[in-house]
Amino acid sequence: MKRKTLRRWNNALHRDIGYLAVGLTIIYALSGIILNHFKSGDFQHPDYGKRYEDFQAELPPSGVADKTYVLSVLKQVGEENDYKSHVTGNGYVQIFFDSGSVYVDLSNGQASLEKKTPRYILKEFNLLHYNNIKKWFTWFSDVYATALIVLAITGLFVLRGKNGIIGRGAWLTAAGILIPVIIILLYA
Repeated sequence: MKRKTLRRWNNALHRDIGYLAVGLTIIYALSGIILNHFKSGDFQHPDYGKRYEDFQAELPPSGVADKTYVLSVLKQVGEENDYKSHVTGNGYVQIFFDSGSVYVDLSNGQASLEKKTPRYILKEFNLLHYNNIKKWFTWFSDVYATALIVLAITGLFVLRGKNGIIGRGAWLTAAGILIPVIIILLYA
């Protein structure tokens, strides 16, 4: 095969695989940024945010935090239909509902609401990033990973001359390989 034909095939393959990979690449990149900052504490959780609110709950008329009382507290915060369970302790009750919890101090009625709000889109991106779907998506992500390998290799040969792999590209490629190796050696 002629060099020119080989280069044309290389560039066409690189271009077309790049077009196919752009969507999932952006999803993985955004999700990766979020997950990096979640681990450093900028986010409490990558899939949802939390809202806190203090309020005054009425004390139980019978002095016992039974299910009727618990549902009345949930009604105050608009969550009466999402009750899951509750735990009573020495002078308190903690009530759990689908998207959070309420803690009530039974000596004075001081209550604290903690409510999770989903981060739509980011939650779905993380679902893909972690491959929580499994099944067919595992195969799809394997094909995607293979496509990234092909993109990396074909990308080496897109340009020629002083900006290609035998010129400036060689130095950039070496740096791209050495930086992760140095990080692994320093932190492993």
